[in-house]
Amino acid sequence: MSNSKINTTPELDGAAIQALMNQGQESLARLTLQLNRQFSGMAAQRYAALGYAGLTPVHTFLMANLDINGTRIVTIAERMGTTKQFAGRLVQELERKKYLEVKPDPTDRRAAVVKATHAGWKFFADACAIKNEIEAEYAALVGADHMAIFAAVLEKLAAYNPQNADTSDFPGPESQA
Repeated sequence: MSNSKINTTPELDGAAIQALMNQGQESLARLTLQLNRQFSGMAAQRYAALGYAGLTPVHTFLMANLDINGTRIVTIAERMGTTKQFAGRLVQELERKKYLEVKPDPTDRRAAVVKATHAGWKFFADACAIKNEIEAEYAALVGADHMAIFAAVLEKLAAYNPQNADTSDFPGPESQA
């Protein structure tokens, strides 16, 4: 028995490679990534215009996962679907800007509780208004009915994971920070 691997992929000529490249450009994944980057860029520009330079929708997503009375970083990470390290980095960024405060957890000194400050909730309110503006622009572009269908389809596709694939090694929210 030979130790050589069997190659079942046929040799690819220039035309076959070009066809594959064209197929890759038509990818749904590429379009959703492009839309995410576009949305994030538009939002970041508008945040900066209101004095929130350096913040992105990922920071807004973190704020959306806080409890009013405070939340542990591990809980924030779980809710965001990311690592404790990434959530911790976002918390540090927002804490430096005085949008969050971090204090020891009174029930477990090894843990910390993250709470939004008044300025943090103001940023979150402004960020939500900006999100609504951008989504309204999209709805004006494609029509409210199409936008509602698009949102419903995205939600269904985002929840689809029939083999329960591990996505922890793929870029998530942290790729847009």
